[in-house]
Amino acid sequence: MNRYSDKRTFERRNCDALITFSYFNQTNSYDAKVQNCCAGGMCFQSNLFLQPGATVCIRVKEYRCADSLNDNADCLRGMTLAEVKWCNELSGADSDAYGVGVKYQAPAY
Repeated sequence: MNRYSDKRTFERRNCDALITFSYFNQTNSYDAKVQNCCAGGMCFQSNLFLQPGATVCIRVKEYRCADSLNDNADCLRGMTLAEVKWCNELSGADSDAYGVGVKYQAPAY
């Protein structure tokens, strides 16, 4: 058995989109770049360390995914709330850069 088995529930898709995010109910927002996404969440690169467990509000600024928007509509939400699941410093980055994994919060409807 592979001890590094993939725990993902949804198929992950590569994505090249620009987002802006903020801590929930906070004024300051920050830019980031989406690396990949799935129906349950996304991974993005940020210059800001995000505390796991925090709630963030994410809005897509520019969508440049290779697949059509319709193909990725289930995985890249235009605006959403998400929970930070992990945040790791990226090795080899020129400046402070972090990979951030978030899980979308379920819609209220």
